[in-house]
Amino acid sequence: MGRVTNGANGPISGKVGSVVFCKWKGIDYVRGLPRINKNRKPTKSQAKQRSKFSFMQEKLKPIVPLVRLGFMNYATNRTGHNSAMSYNLKEAVLETTDGYKLDYEKFCFSKGILPPPEGVQVEQKNKKLYISWKNTSIDSKLNRNRTMLLLYPEDRLTFAEAKQFGNCRFELHDEIALPAGLKIGTKLHLYLSFFATDGSNNSSDSVYAGVIEIQ
Repeated sequence: MGRVTNGANGPISGKVGSVVFCKWKGIDYVRGLPRINKNRKPTKSQAKQRSKFSFMQEKLKPIVPLVRLGFMNYATNRTGHNSAMSYNLKEAVLETTDGYKLDYEKFCFSKGILPPPEGVQVEQKNKKLYISWKNTSIDSKLNRNRTMLLLYPEDRLTFAEAKQFGNCRFELHDEIALPAGLKIGTKLHLYLSFFATDGSNNSSDSVYAGVIEIQ
């Protein structure tokens, strides 16, 4: 459906019949809709790309609220979720003989301009993970950045565990509980980033802190 902006004499935006009214760099223009043959089979390349896209959609589905925050300011013309899809499709997917798998060390749930965590250390104790880091920033405004933590399982039947707005950067430590009822040998990948709660919605790149195997 087309929409008239700025009154009855204003430009139209949106779809009207077989054409689309658009605006680019302040210039109004119109283009025709492409003809789509719904019965046409996708090419091998198209099928491969769709499969890869579906793979990443499934990987991000359990942590959509987290990536919306983490990638919120990554690109001005995209949602946080779309930015996370775009980045991880390019950087964190490995092709295998059976399809695709996630490159956990390159996967990110957050990308941004804040300084990332440094010197991250992890200790497993009493069904919790205790995480520490170093604060080398000399900018006191960054001290109130809050942690975002993610425990991401390799087994798709195991729930991901996330923590938003945890401890502050200056506290140098945080913790996250291991999900209950995990089988011995279950592997979870740990990630840590910082998020600004000053209204800027800035974030840091998430840091891969290693794999945890349930003993």
